[in-house]
Amino acid sequence: MPAAPAIRPPSTHHEFRGDSKVQDIFVAAVESQRRRAKFRLLFPGTDRYEFARMDVYNYSSICHPCLIIQPKRTADISAIVKGYTKGVKDTLAEIKATGSNLGIPRLCVAGGRNSMNAMMEGSIVLDLSRMNGVDVDADAKTVTVQGGTRIYELDDELAKHGLMAVTGTVGRLGVVGTVIGGGYGYASRKFGLACDNVVSAQLILADGRLKRCSPTKNEDLYWSLCGGGGGIGVVTQLTLKCFPIQNGGLLTYDLSSPGPRIRRKIIAKWADWMCGGNDADAIGAPNEVYSHLVLRTDWKIVSFLGTSIDAKVVPQSADYLEHFQDILKRKSLVRELSRLSGSTNSRENLPVSWDVTPGLMALQKGAGKFGSPMRLRSKFRMVPYCDGIQSLGDALFPPGNVYNAFKYASAMTEKIVDTLTKTTMGDAPNNESRIVISSAGGAINDISSFNVAFDSRDINFVIYIEGRWSDTRNKEKDEAERKKINRWVHAVASQLQFCEGIKSTSHPESTRDYVSESGKSEPPIGWHNFEEDNGARLEAIKKRRDPRNVFSLASRVSWRKNKHSVEKYQSLAKAKTERVEAMRSIRRDKTHDDSDGEDDASLETTDERFEERSNEKVHKEDDSDQDKVERRDGRSRMNHRQTSSRSFGQETYMTDYIGEGDEDYDLADFDEHDVDEQRQVPANRDDATERSLTPSPTSSTCVGREVVEV
Repeated sequence: MPAAPAIRPPSTHHEFRGDSKVQDIFVAAVESQRRRAKFRLLFPGTDRYEFARMDVYNYSSICHPCLIIQPKRTADISAIVKGYTKGVKDTLAEIKATGSNLGIPRLCVAGGRNSMNAMMEGSIVLDLSRMNGVDVDADAKTVTVQGGTRIYELDDELAKHGLMAVTGTVGRLGVVGTVIGGGYGYASRKFGLACDNVVSAQLILADGRLKRCSPTKNEDLYWSLCGGGGGIGVVTQLTLKCFPIQNGGLLTYDLSSPGPRIRRKIIAKWADWMCGGNDADAIGAPNEVYSHLVLRTDWKIVSFLGTSIDAKVVPQSADYLEHFQDILKRKSLVRELSRLSGSTNSRENLPVSWDVTPGLMALQKGAGKFGSPMRLRSKFRMVPYCDGIQSLGDALFPPGNVYNAFKYASAMTEKIVDTLTKTTMGDAPNNESRIVISSAGGAINDISSFNVAFDSRDINFVIYIEGRWSDTRNKEKDEAERKKINRWVHAVASQLQFCEGIKSTSHPESTRDYVSESGKSEPPIGWHNFEEDNGARLEAIKKRRDPRNVFSLASRVSWRKNKHSVEKYQSLAKAKTERVEAMRSIRRDKTHDDSDGEDDASLETTDERFEERSNEKVHKEDDSDQDKVERRDGRSRMNHRQTSSRSFGQETYMTDYIGEGDEDYDLADFDEHDVDEQRQVPANRDDATERSLTPSPTSSTCVGREVVEV
C-alpha cells in the first residue's frame, strides 16, 4: 500500500471515501515520478482546478475529474504517464489486499478540449494547456507546435510570416487532435488534409518512452498518428508544412427555403456546383474554392459561405488589403459597391471582386441562388486568411450545450438529400440546432493514403450534425430538452448510415449512430470508419504499442472484419519484432557512440526553444529581470548546446514495444543531464502543486470508471 502524500488534497482531510482513496494513491504514484519535473497537480476545490475543468467547448461535458495534471515539458508527460500506470498497479494491489471496491480512473488527454473524451467524471486528466508553443521556420516553410497548441495560436504566429497551415475550421480546436482525426479545413481542397501535411512528430508511449516518428522513422507510429484516431501515445510535438497564403476572398449570403422542395433543390444544386454532379463533362468548382451550407432548424433559411485562395487572382502581398480597404472607403464607389453582387463594371475600380474570382464568379446573378426564390444579404470581401477566414468557425460554432456527430459522404445522393431535408424541416427540434455540409474533394481525393491511416479518399462532403440547447432555471425542462436534442442527433446519424456513399469519421463523436446491441446483425456500411486493411493494421499497432490499453479513450476503429486481415498484420508485426530483437542482441555486444542520444539532444533543444520564446515575452514585460542579460549572452547558449549533445545510456525494454528502426530513450536519464538553470523548480514547489484547505463537496464522487489492466 503506497504511503499517503505529506500534504493531502482537500478530500483527504476527512475519512477516505470513494475516489478520495484512489486520489491519494494516484497522487503518491505521480509524485514518485516527479524528480525535476515541473507539472502542476490541481485538486478539486482549488481555483485553478475550477478554471481548468470549466474551460471546455461543450458546456454539457463539464465534469469533476479526480485530478488535473498540467505538464510544462515533454519530460513531465513521461513522468505523468509512468505515474498513472504505477497508480493503476497500486490501486489493483490495494483492491487485492483489502478487498475494497475502488474504481480505477481512466486517463484523459486534453489538448483543445473540444473532444467528448477530453475530460470525464472521476478521470485523471493530462492537461496540455501549458504546452502551447509555436516555432515557425519561414525558410523551410514548416511550423512546429507543442501538444497543447490550439489552431488560433498557430494562426497568430503564421500570420506574422505570411504563411498558413492546413488545420481545422474552428480556432479553438487542438492542432494535434485535428491531425489525429484527419483534419479538413478551408484549404484542404487545395493542399490536402492536415494529416497529409505532417512532416514529423514526437510522442510519449504508454511506458513513458519518447519516440520521434516520420515517414522514414518509426513508420507505424507516423502512419497511425495521421488520421488514425489516436490511442497510441501522447503527442508532444508536431511539425507541419506551411504554404504562402495571406489573403483570400470571402462570399456570404442567405437563401430562402420556404419548403422542403426548395431546400432539396438548394442542396442538390450546390453539390453539383462544387463537384460537377452526375455530368461527366462537368468540372465543378476549382480546388482553391471552399464552401459550406448551414441548414437551420429554427428558420427557413439556408446560409451559404464560399472562399477562394486562388493566388493568381487574389494578391498575396501584405499591404494589399490596406489598399483594398482604402478603395472601399472612397465615396465615389459607394454606388458601385451597392451593386457589387450584380455589376460587371466593378473590375474597373476594385483590384479583385466577386465577378473575377474563379469558382465564385459562377454564382453571379441567378446561378448562385441554387433554385431558391430569393438571395439575401450578399456580401463579398477580401480578408486575411488567418484572421478573416480561419476565424469564421469561431463565430459559427460558439461554445455552449452541444451534442454533435460527423459523417463523410462521397456524393449528395437523393436519399442523403431527403434525409437532411426531412431532419431539418419536418422532424427538426425547431431550435438553434443545425446541420452543416462542408465541401471536401479536390486534393483530398488526389493524395495517396500510403503514408497515412486516413483512407476515406473518396469523400466530397463532410456532414456535421450539431444539436444545441440553452439552459434555463428549470432543471426538469433543461433535461427534457437535452434528451430531445440527443435523440435528434442519434436519429440523423442513424438514418444517414443506411445511405449509399456515407462513411463514419475517426472522431470520438462517430459513435452517435445506433447499431444492433445484440451484435448478431452486421452494422450498416455507413457505420464503419476504415477500410479493412487499414482497420486491421491500426488494431495490430494498438496491441503492439499500447498492449495494456493505457490510452483507452481513443476514437472508435471499425471495419467489416475479416479474420485473415487481423492475423496477417499480427503475424507481420511478430516477425518484425523477432528480427529487431535479433539485431538488438548483436548491438548489445558493441560499444555505443555519441549518436545514441541524437534524438534526445534535438528534443531538448526544441523544448528549450519553446521555453526561451515564452521567457522572452516575460522579459519584454519586465526589463528589470536579471536573466535577460544571460539570454543575450551567446556563450551561455553555446555552453547549453554543448551540454545537450551528450549521449545517454540505453535500456532494454519489452519486445512488445520494439519495432524495426526504433531508438529507445529513458527520460529519467534526460532529466539528470538537464542543465536549464534559469527555470529551476522552487524548493517548496508552491507553483508546481496547487492545493487548498477548503474541502470540496464534489471530490468524493466516483462515476463512470473502468478498470485498466496493467
